[in-house]
Amino acid sequence: MTFDLPARAVFEPPSYPNVWFYIDDRLAPSQGEAVRWLTGWLRDRCGIVDDFGRPKNPEACDAQARLGRVQPWPAAADPALGHAHDLHVRYYHVALRQRGEERAGAFFRFAASVHYEVEDEHPRHPYVDECPRCGRTGEDAGAADLFADVHEPLGLELLCYGTVRGERIHRVDGTPVTGLLALAETHDLTIERLSPSRPDMNVAALAVVLIRPRLEPGG
Repeated sequence: MTFDLPARAVFEPPSYPNVWFYIDDRLAPSQGEAVRWLTGWLRDRCGIVDDFGRPKNPEACDAQARLGRVQPWPAAADPALGHAHDLHVRYYHVALRQRGEERAGAFFRFAASVHYEVEDEHPRHPYVDECPRCGRTGEDAGAADLFADVHEPLGLELLCYGTVRGERIHRVDGTPVTGLLALAETHDLTIERLSPSRPDMNVAALAVVLIRPRLEPGG
């Protein structure tokens, strides 16, 4: 399947949405219902909720939420740099509907911008270069743009697979983080990783998540 993803100008966010959700219209009768269903699943199954303690710049989004205070880094040489992390998600859907671009064939679609960063409550939010989890480390040591080249791809990995740099991480209550991959337990799920193909796609990595009903054998 090929994807003719909408232009960034539809929303005008600083960063092109790096994950697109395509939800089969057999699962929801409208884009609004598709948004409510999937964001509700992410809230209930993954713990991605709007629990920010202060106003956040919406950056043209329609809603935002996070999985907060995961994967703490307590071993910083400077204790003031120690922090936990947030998966921050901004959702985009209203403008697609207003422009008649909320459908793609048999799918309703909407988008999100996801990134993994120093927790919102920390004084150095969102950047600590020295952090071995969200900073310039390992293969990311030479990253020119910490947000686009590190935080966004890590957020995409965490949202889709429940891992950061291949490591399974845990929520505050000790339970493993659940990613979108868990939808495969109940649905026909495909996660397509894409390379940006246009100048307006100012991100390092993209994914399209296709969600269809799981058909019984012979169905």
